[in-house]
This record gives sequence, C-alpha cells and structure tokens, in this order.
Amino acid sequence: MLRTVLEMTVREGCEDEFRATWLETAQAAARLPGSVGQTLLRDPHQPRTHLIMADWADWAALEAFQKSPEREQLSSRLEQFRESAAKRVLEEVEHVLAHPTNQR
Repeated sequence: MLRTVLEMTVREGCEDEFRATWLETAQAAARLPGSVGQTLLRDPHQPRTHLIMADWADWAALEAFQKSPEREQLSSRLEQFRESAAKRVLEEVEHVLAHPTNQR
C-alpha cells in the first residue's frame, strides 16, 4: 500500500469551506480503482494546517490516478484554499492492528 500525504496550510477564514470541499473530493476519489481510503487530519494547535492523506493499493493504481483527468479535476477544487503545501508519497512497510484487551 502507498500513502500520499499533502501537508497544506489553508487560507485564513476558509477552513470550513475547505473541509466541506475536501469531503466531496475524497468521496469521489474513494470510488476510483485502486483507492483504499482518504483521510483528513487537522493540527489542533495550528487549525489552518491539515494533512490530506490518500491510500492506494499499489504504484500502478497511484500512477493511473495521477495521470487521470479526475485527479486534475479533484485537485483543482482544493487549490483555491491553499496557502502552501508539501507532498510526499510513502510506502507501507509494516502495519499492526490494535486488538481489544480482555476486560473482565
């Protein structure tokens, strides 16, 4: 699995509209082939700073998305809110699921 991580500072006063628009674009992206999931995180100490994460099944799925007209369309909807951004692509190396503890 791959995860793209975009750290984005949202323009002041646009946070609520950005989050609503992100949700619409994430729901559309989640329906694309190879999409595993979408996540939006916000820094509680810097509420204009968000991490936009998208998980992809493999490199082929991510590359197909990056070359698709859908990517351009979805990304352009968020650009109006962007003050700054930095993107990374990370490969999953290990993943440990949490297990509930036995409670008596």
